[in-house]
Amino acid sequence: MPVFSDRLCLVQPSSGYQIVSHQYALALTFPYLIRFLELDKKFRLSLYVEGRTEQSFSRHLQGEQPYFVLITSNTATFPHAVKLAQIAKSEGCYVILGGIFASMNAERISTNYPCFDKIIKGAPLAGMFDQFPLDRIVEGRRQYDIDFEVGDIWDLPLFDCYRNDPVCYEITFGCVYNCNFCSLRRIWNAGVCSHRSVEVVRSDLKRLANRQILKIIDDDILQSPHILAACDFRLSFKKVIAETRIDRVNEQSISVLREFGVTHLIMGVESFENEHLVSSLKSRSGIWTETVFKAMDLCARYHITARPVLQVLYPGMSKNYLQNILPYIRDWTPTNNIEVFFSFFTPHPGLDSGKGIASNLLTNDLADFDHLHPVYMPDGYDIDDVKKILSDYNQLVDVTESVEFNPYVFFYGTHALPISICVPVI
Repeated sequence: MPVFSDRLCLVQPSSGYQIVSHQYALALTFPYLIRFLELDKKFRLSLYVEGRTEQSFSRHLQGEQPYFVLITSNTATFPHAVKLAQIAKSEGCYVILGGIFASMNAERISTNYPCFDKIIKGAPLAGMFDQFPLDRIVEGRRQYDIDFEVGDIWDLPLFDCYRNDPVCYEITFGCVYNCNFCSLRRIWNAGVCSHRSVEVVRSDLKRLANRQILKIIDDDILQSPHILAACDFRLSFKKVIAETRIDRVNEQSISVLREFGVTHLIMGVESFENEHLVSSLKSRSGIWTETVFKAMDLCARYHITARPVLQVLYPGMSKNYLQNILPYIRDWTPTNNIEVFFSFFTPHPGLDSGKGIASNLLTNDLADFDHLHPVYMPDGYDIDDVKKILSDYNQLVDVTESVEFNPYVFFYGTHALPISICVPVI
């Protein structure tokens, strides 16, 4: 059993289902933690990447003998974070959970998951390990200042296992939009952004040029037009993935993105139902469908792979919605340079926006909240309606040839009985 020491293990859980070509990626969480908390100066660090590290987690802990185990988690990886935390506790480690999911659901996690000794809500505070807070939930900062270089941290031998994987980068932290289905605005300072300078971006991305795939994780890369105009990384990376709003895509912006080096563009279509777009504050326009297809055409013209994102089982979704949109998205296939993503609406019960929906939840276990399976049932639905939606969803996955990005779904809630669905052959 480990005793208090200067050893700390950083842990990245798997979601159990990730994009095959994107199964592992070097996220910003650990480089940021190392920079903010000077972890490399205070601890002997080890890294465990579930599914990538060859030995089992137990063997890794027994070999490294860390006292602290720091697990990062988003919504999709939380189920595996729980399992890894339980293993770490069985080895006598002190387990800390951080990341976006912990920030959104800190109180619920604290109440229901004793395997976590400490939960960081928000960005960790400098000096946290110098005088460790007594409270189980550590309230961190709600705003980052990201104008600093991190490229040197990626060069640490600790991250050699990611040498051939995508690397995440952030030009702007924050979002100025007000979509009310988005959870991020409720844990960070809504509408407040922090930008990296042109000099920092150039320096970092030149250091990362030995990587093949770059993923810009900004909520909207077009919030940083001065950076895009000043940089050209078309020859530096095999693939550059970025995200923007579908209504920001026009001839000028798509040209700027292509000149910067973007090869794959994630765009939040969300829905084709105007009522949902208006109620969620996503759009007040009645010409959303036209806007979507203009964006798709522009991506095709500029040889950028489009990655539209569509929500499923959101509040107010009509029961025939997925059947109704089939003619719209029938041609959204990889063959046509379109990789469609579906996301099941996931209200986080740890947020004020998630309260009052208990009767709509198909599961109360946070370990089921992964965006890849339904956890929410809209008003007016019953279980048979959910089964039908899942059947329609599986059909769309077939039609769009997108199973690499969207798993077939045959159940709701990890502990529910399987649903018998015949997936049609198209």
